Amino acid sequence: MTSVGVPSRLMPHTVTLVHPVESTDSYGNTVYDYGEAAERSEVRAWLQQDQRSLVAVDGADPMEARWLMVTDHTGVRRRDRVEWDDHPSGEQVVFRLDGQPAPLYNPLSRNGVHHMEVTLRVVDG
Repeated sequence: MTSVGVPSRLMPHTVTLVHPVESTDSYGNTVYDYGEAAERSEVRAWLQQDQRSLVAVDGADPMEARWLMVTDHTGVRRRDRVEWDDHPSGEQVVFRLDGQPAPLYNPLSRNGVHHMEVTLRVVDG
């Protein structure tokens, strides 16, 4: 699903949105699989690091970072992950959503949604 909100020239990043496959484990718990069976879509986005802070707990990763993703793609779901292959470090970065995707509305647009804003956290391991 795509709306016509933010001009594509303002979304310089291409990311892969990963919709997991759901299954149930032997204990009856829902398990999310982000592997090869998951549905993947390339979407245009703006990514920026919003917060960096030092975590002062023994055994914790010393840097906790929060990122913002802005996209016209309205099909972002709560359990999705975002894979960014073109990170400036040269390595792929995988994010999980931190909270619900937030649709921002425009009463003048056809479906009301102007764009989506998504808070992300880096997935380690």
